[in-house]
Amino acid sequence: MQAEQAAVETEQGSVETAADGADGGEQEAEEGDEAEAASPSEAPGAADGTGKKKRRRRKRKKRAEGASADAAAKEPRESARPHRASDRAPFHVGEEVFGKVTSVIDTAIMVDLSGKALAILDRSEMEPDDLVPSPGDRLVARVHNDGSRGGLVVLTRKPLREEETKPKLEKAFKEGQLVQGLVTGVIKGGVEVDVGGVRGFAPASGMDLHPAQANFLGLVGQRLDFKIVSFDKGRDLVLTRRPMLEAEAHERRKHALSLLQEGQVLEGVVRTVVEWGAFVALPEAENLEGLVHVSEASHDTRKPLTELLSPGDRFPVKITKIDERGKIWLSRKALIEDPWAAAKQKYAPRTRHRGKVTRLEKFGAFVELEPDIEGLLHVADLSLERIEHPSQVLKEGQEIDVVVHHFDPRTRRIALHPAPPPERAEEAAQKIQRNALVKAEVLRGEAAGVVVRVLGVTGRAQRGFIPAGQTGTVRGTDLRKAFKPGSIVDVKIIDVDPRTGEPKLSIRGFKEDEERRAHKEYRQKLKEEGGFGTLGDLLREKLRAQQDRGI
Repeated sequence: MQAEQAAVETEQGSVETAADGADGGEQEAEEGDEAEAASPSEAPGAADGTGKKKRRRRKRKKRAEGASADAAAKEPRESARPHRASDRAPFHVGEEVFGKVTSVIDTAIMVDLSGKALAILDRSEMEPDDLVPSPGDRLVARVHNDGSRGGLVVLTRKPLREEETKPKLEKAFKEGQLVQGLVTGVIKGGVEVDVGGVRGFAPASGMDLHPAQANFLGLVGQRLDFKIVSFDKGRDLVLTRRPMLEAEAHERRKHALSLLQEGQVLEGVVRTVVEWGAFVALPEAENLEGLVHVSEASHDTRKPLTELLSPGDRFPVKITKIDERGKIWLSRKALIEDPWAAAKQKYAPRTRHRGKVTRLEKFGAFVELEPDIEGLLHVADLSLERIEHPSQVLKEGQEIDVVVHHFDPRTRRIALHPAPPPERAEEAAQKIQRNALVKAEVLRGEAAGVVVRVLGVTGRAQRGFIPAGQTGTVRGTDLRKAFKPGSIVDVKIIDVDPRTGEPKLSIRGFKEDEERRAHKEYRQKLKEEGGFGTLGDLLREKLRAQQDRGI
C-alpha cells in the first residue's frame, strides 16, 4: 500500500509541477507582451518600419498560439496510441510498478499497467502458499523485460532468478534436453519466450509447420517445451519446437494412414493450387494432405487448374493410391459425371444449339454449350465477309445460335458454325466436294468474277467464287449487271482450296455436265425403246459382234 500511495503522490506531484510550469510560461508570455508594448521602437513617431515590425510580432504570436493548439489536439491521440516496438518503452527494467489484474490463467497472470502497457507475470515464481490474485486486484512487481521489442512487459518478483537459470540452460543446450518456457509475446519473425527469467526468441518456422497460416497470438501465456538451438552465455537464446512438432505430425500421419484405404471417399479442402495439381487436406484424417493431379481434377483438361479450383474449396475426393512413402493420390474427376459421355449423341453434326460466348481470341470465339462443354467458332467461319478478330461481330457474354460442324470425341473438341437465320433454315443441305453440282446465291459481281453463297452450307465453305472465265459469258461482259445480287445460279465445284476450304465454282462446267448428262439420258432412252440409233452406234455394235466371234 505504501508503494501504491507513493506512486499516486508522485503522479500528483508531476501534475502539479506541470501546471506550475504552464502558469509560469503564461506569466512570462504576458510580461514579454508588455515589454514589447513599452518598447520605444513601437512608440508613435518611430521610423517607417515600425508598423511592419508590429505586424511581424503579431504573426509570430498567432503562429505560436496555433502551434500550441495543434499540440494540445494531438496530445490525446498520441497518449491513446498503442505501444509499438519502435516506441520508447513506458517502463524501465528494474522499475517497481503496480497495475490491475485483468485475467488469471494456469500459467500466468495478466496485468494492466495503468493503461500504458499490458504485462505478464509467470505464476511459477509464486510460492505454493502465496495468495493467487483475482481479476481486479492490485499487483506490485518489478519490470524484468520492458517489452521494447514488441512483446508484453514481463514482470517478476524474483529479479535474480536469471542467474540461477543460465547454468541449467547451458547444460540443456549441450545435452540436447528440452526446457520449458512461457510465451510472453508475438514479435516480428516469431515469438518471445521467457525461460526462467532469461529472454528467448523462437522463430516462426520453429513454432509451426505451416507458419504462414499460423496464428501465434493464441500461444501468449502458454508454457511449452522447447529445444535450444543457440545459447551464448545468456545473451542469445534461440529456441524451437519444430522437432517435437515433426514427431507429433509423423505419429498423427502414421495413425491416420492406418485408417485410410484405396477407393475411400472423403471430403477434401484445397490448401494450395499450382499449375500441375492441387494439394488437398483431409479433415477426417488428421488433415493429411493428398495430391489431386491436374489430370484427375476435371474431365476437361484444357481448362487451367487455377481457374477450376481455389484455396478453401471443399468437395469430395476419392483415394486412388497410397504409395510406400505414404503419399496420397486423390481424384476429383472420379466422382464427377463426365459431361462428354452423352455429348457425342447430343451434339451430333448439323444439330442446332444455343450457347454463350465465354471468351474471344484472335483465332476465334469459345462458346459454352453447357457447363464444362465448350465449342470453338473459328474466326474464318464467323462471317461471309473476312474479318480480322471475332470482336468485330461478337462480344463476351453474348448468346448465339450455332450448329455443330464437327465433333471429335477423342480430343473432346467441337467445331461450331453460326446458325443460319430463320429464313435460311429450310435450305437443303449440300456437300462441298470436287465435281459436285450445287446451287448458289449471287452476292455481288466483280471484275474478276462473281462472289456467291452456296445454299445449305455454313461456315467458310459457303463462300464461293466463280471466275470470270467460268461464268459462261462473253469476254468483256459487265458481271455486275449480268448477275444480280440475290439471284440463284447452278454451278459446279471445280476445286476446293485446301487451306481455306472455300470452293471454286463454274457455271460453264455445270452446263457442260448438263449437256453430257442429257445426251447420255437420250441414248439410254433410245436403247430402252429399241431404236437403231445413229450410224456410229450401228458400226460399233457390228465391230463388237465380230470381236465376240473372234473374226
